[in-house]
Amino acid sequence: MNKDIEKTSSGELELVRQFEYVNSIIERHRFTAIRQVNNEALLTNWEVGQYISRQLKSAAWGDKVVSELAVFLKRQNPKRRGFGKRHLYNMVKFFELYSSEEFAALTHRINLPQIVQSGIAQIEAVPQGLEIVQLPIAQFESEEMTMPAVRGAITFASH
Repeated sequence: MNKDIEKTSSGELELVRQFEYVNSIIERHRFTAIRQVNNEALLTNWEVGQYISRQLKSAAWGDKVVSELAVFLKRQNPKRRGFGKRHLYNMVKFFELYSSEEFAALTHRINLPQIVQSGIAQIEAVPQGLEIVQLPIAQFESEEMTMPAVRGAITFASH
C-alpha cells in the first residue's frame, strides 16, 4: 500500500510541475502583452507630444488649437479616454523632457544605452530540453526623433 501512495504522490508532484509550467507560459505571454501595450502607449504619447510640441513652437498652434484638438478627438471617438487638453499637454511635457539635451546627457553620463529587463520577466524554471529565446525589444524607427532607449524604465502613467 505504501508503494501506491508513493506512486500517487510522485505522479501528483509531476502533474503539479506540469501545471506550473502551463501557468508559467500563460504568465510569460501575459507579461509580454502588457509590455507591448505599454510600449505602444508610450510611443503614442511620444509621437502626439512631439507633433503638438513642434506645432506650438512653430507658432502654427496656440492654446486654443490644442483645446480644439481635444474636442475633435473626443468627437471622433467618444469612448476613447486620455486625450483631453490636460493630457495632451502632459504628452508635450513627456516628449520635451525625454528628448531634452539634459536627459540625453544624463543617460550618457550613467552609461545607460538601454534598460535591462526587469526580474519579473525572467523565467525561473524551464522543463529540461526546452529552450526559451527572448525576442529583441522593438525598435522605434521613423524620420522623426525616436524615443530614447530608456523607455523600458518609464511608464507614461508616472508623468
